[in-house]
Amino acid sequence: MGFLLIALEFREVKPTMKVKNVGKGEGIFRLIIGAILIILAFFVSGVFQWILGLIGVVVILTAIFGY
Repeated sequence: MGFLLIALEFREVKPTMKVKNVGKGEGIFRLIIGAILIILAFFVSGVFQWILGLIGVVVILTAIFGY
C-alpha cells in the first residue's frame, strides 16, 4: 500500500495551459460561415432569424477565441 502511494506522488503533472484548437485556415473559414449566417438572419423571419444570428455569433466567437 505504501508503494502505491509513493508511485502516485511521482506521476508526471501536465501543464493546464489552454492550447489553441483552431488553425488559421479553419478560423478564417469559421469567420466567413459566421458572417454568412448573420447576413442570412436578415432575410428570414420569426424564430429562425434569432437562431441563425445566434449560431453565427457563436461560430465567430469560437473562431476568434480558438475553441
